[in-house]
Amino acid sequence: MVVFLSLSIFFTLSTESRAQFLEVFAVVQQMNGDKTTASEMTLDVDDSIVGGIGAGFNIGRVNLNMDLLFGAADITSVNSKLDAKLFCFDANLDYNILKSSITPLLTAGIGSISFSDSNIMVEEFTETDFSYNFGAGLRWTIKKHYLIKGIYRATWTKIKDTDDSIMFDGISIFLGYIL
Repeated sequence: MVVFLSLSIFFTLSTESRAQFLEVFAVVQQMNGDKTTASEMTLDVDDSIVGGIGAGFNIGRVNLNMDLLFGAADITSVNSKLDAKLFCFDANLDYNILKSSITPLLTAGIGSISFSDSNIMVEEFTETDFSYNFGAGLRWTIKKHYLIKGIYRATWTKIKDTDDSIMFDGISIFLGYIL
């Protein structure tokens, strides 16, 4: 009985106690690559892992947050291979479905992905493209001050002069502190 009560207290947190709190977090995201075409040439964007930081603000069951992610991905075509550095910015809206400390969540956001490579013989490749994302996952608030989120997220962007958008999808892990 004591164990049950202790676990109940540990895992229970209402949305009211989460309301209007600022949170900061570190994030790691695995991103599966994709292919697109440009001028009858196929561009293959490799898988990558990005990491970064973010912050959010809770308003009831809604969390408005943004994250900044850094990483790299190879972009290959028939004639060349770029070692592109990635910089991703996302502004997201998460909706926590339940009022408990462990809750499924839905997320959507907009942002940008910057690609940069200075190893090209002729000229430097740098561009920033609009992106949008959707996802679902699980949030766990631990003892009112710590949080863990695991989210499957798909992000779409369109590289300049390509025919189709590319999709980066994968798992994001967030470890945070609630102020």
